[in-house]
Amino acid sequence: MQERYSEVLIETFGLKCGYEGREILKGITISLLPGELIGLLGPNGAGKSTLIKALSKILRPIAGTIYVEGEDIESLSFKDVAKKVGVVPQETLLDYNFTVYDVVMMGRNPYISRFKGETKLDKEIVLEAMKSTNTLEFADRSITELSGGEKQRVILARALAQQPKILLLDEPTSHLDISYQIEMLNLIKRLIKEKNIGALSALHDPNLASQFCDKIILMKDGKIYDFGTPKEVLTSKNLKDVFNIDVIVKQHPIYDSVYILPLSRTSKNYLGFNKKVHIICGGGTGARILYLLYNRFELSSGVVNLLDSDAEVCNELGINAIFEAPFSPISEENYRKNIAMIDNSDVVIISPVPFGEGNISNLKAFEYAVNIGKSTIMIDGPPIENRDFTNGKATYLWNKLAKRSTVLKSEEIEKLLDVIYERIGVIKARS
Repeated sequence: MQERYSEVLIETFGLKCGYEGREILKGITISLLPGELIGLLGPNGAGKSTLIKALSKILRPIAGTIYVEGEDIESLSFKDVAKKVGVVPQETLLDYNFTVYDVVMMGRNPYISRFKGETKLDKEIVLEAMKSTNTLEFADRSITELSGGEKQRVILARALAQQPKILLLDEPTSHLDISYQIEMLNLIKRLIKEKNIGALSALHDPNLASQFCDKIILMKDGKIYDFGTPKEVLTSKNLKDVFNIDVIVKQHPIYDSVYILPLSRTSKNYLGFNKKVHIICGGGTGARILYLLYNRFELSSGVVNLLDSDAEVCNELGINAIFEAPFSPISEENYRKNIAMIDNSDVVIISPVPFGEGNISNLKAFEYAVNIGKSTIMIDGPPIENRDFTNGKATYLWNKLAKRSTVLKSEEIEKLLDVIYERIGVIKARS
């Protein structure tokens, strides 16, 4: 059979698989290239292990096709697949007293003739696989004597002894402490590049996936929810939708990747009811407020200019915000949207924003909130006179509104939650 694409190692089209009549994979289409490490992320039951079993011909598809180096996997024998695809399973039962050398030699089974036995070439390949995985020093030890991390390296060596073009790894770092997890993924990444093979690895830690994977397949309910680079896929919205967790996603300070900070599951239903908080901010003055209140209330924000750091936080947290073009004055349309959000909120907060003619309408929107009787809170930082670039208009308005609002100094920001809960209690009593 002629190859479909010369560089593609393994690909699927509309793959459906399941067990006992229950469909697990619901139309999966993927491809893997040489030198590429693709991470499989998703909650338990998403179909990660099922996909790996199908790609290694352990599980037969209900529908769809799998091509291994351009050949339909159905046309390949199990031995032929084993020569192309190496598997590192999540659980490996090795209770017998095999030596490490014997275990790695098992990887040569697809090549060894029943009548001729191991050849010199088989032995050379096994030794090379052990050198590559730093397991040669264990060669004569029993597999049962090794630690979890050492065993995983041996199983990886066994897979490499098959001389595969494709590695399939089902959570190779599960049950390992963090040092062994990093060691294992560093090793896999290095071997992929050195041997120009492709690897698909199910992982459970998005931070490790972000650091080590070239691309990520995010799975949910047997389908591909998203696919792309870690920066494209590992967003707070995606992780909330797939794992039902609230996170902050930040640029890693060292690596060209992102890192994920899970937030506590503090209920947004504090005191037994939901409330909406609107934040008027800009110039980075609102970031701390947004982080503090996120996951506690339904937040909105506006108007903030795109490229402003407060706008980036809103995007990062998936907060409903009104965005203005970079370095542009607030339009009448966006001012009206701001008023509409205020109308729909229970508490309105304004941060210590610097005001110019382009954004003074944000302060006027806060004045609107005060005038209609909203619970309003002002965070006062540098003196308003030092951040007023409107010839005194902002100073006059800020000081007038401060007499009718709760005012907190920036250094008192930790009191903000208590103040909001107090305001909520007032609102509840009125309703």
